[in-house]
Amino acid sequence: MMNQVKIGAFISERRKAKGWTQSQLAEKLEITDKAISKWETGRSMPDLSLFLPLCTLLDVTLNELFAGERIAEDKLKEKADEVLMDVITNWLGHDKWEFKESDTAPQNVLEVVNVSKLYETISSGHETENNSVLAVNDVSFQIPHGSFVGIMGASGSGKTTLLNLIATIDKPTNGTIRISGQDIADMPDAAAAEFRRSHLGFVFQEYNLLETLTIYENIALALTIKEVAKENIRPMIQGLSEKLNISAILDKFPYEVSGGQRQRCACARAIVLNPDIILADEPTGALDSHAARQLLDTLSMLCREYSATILMVTHDVMAASYCDRILFMEDGEIKASLNREHENKQNFFADILKKIEWIERRKMP
Repeated sequence: MMNQVKIGAFISERRKAKGWTQSQLAEKLEITDKAISKWETGRSMPDLSLFLPLCTLLDVTLNELFAGERIAEDKLKEKADEVLMDVITNWLGHDKWEFKESDTAPQNVLEVVNVSKLYETISSGHETENNSVLAVNDVSFQIPHGSFVGIMGASGSGKTTLLNLIATIDKPTNGTIRISGQDIADMPDAAAAEFRRSHLGFVFQEYNLLETLTIYENIALALTIKEVAKENIRPMIQGLSEKLNISAILDKFPYEVSGGQRQRCACARAIVLNPDIILADEPTGALDSHAARQLLDTLSMLCREYSATILMVTHDVMAASYCDRILFMEDGEIKASLNREHENKQNFFADILKKIEWIERRKMP
């Protein structure tokens, strides 16, 4: 696994070589002192949008940042990709990737067509001022059945707003959103709530489990609300819990199990109703790296063995490397996309970093 402690020490060393305090580096990156402290103590990694600015400020390459040490210039030129790939492989491990090929194109579960979301806020003082924000700007894409698609972008890029529009939690200002052929964009609130219960599954960063119910009861509640026959509920939960490796904790309460186990419970709750699509909002955000990989393996398994369709919002390159396809958002627009195709997740991880670098360099004057 990538050595976050070593990387943190390297960031600290380079910061001090520049003669900067944590506060000064934080100010240059427009983030909090606390974030710098977490990096330097190995408790977290920088957000993807900060990789390149951080490297530029510290006068290091992306390879050196991930290696957590200086790399000789001759080695850097000759073996840059090899060094980076070694780091990625150590972090992600090895996998075998089976490209999904079919004679016929799979049917689209989700179709987003020219969708925009404008938030209008008018402040009145001595003068009336319109502070309208175009959070999503003319976005279009499709997700075929059985796909695992990620949306990446920095904070404020519009990715969470877009997810909320697809989840029927918010309504677009313009455009069309179809899930399994049904247009949800102008759906009345009561109909939208029923649609969410019947057609959508959710996995959130904070789990959203009921603490007064056991793991079993949290999963069963979704089936009860949908009026599944009582005699069918237990076999459905037991079969699924074995696949997700949570059989031993079904009688425990959420506060009695780990964060990773809670998230696998959330996955079980999301997939047990066979939804048209699972929407995952930063699902690994509250997990350590080991639990995050377990969750991502679980999501991949749901696609592979249950033909689940998943749309995941994430800022984490490791999480993104598990997807079939990545959409990159910036300023409310999809600026680029990347298909995994025949690549394993190590190569896809490297491709994602290169695409992020390309996007970031486009913004430079």
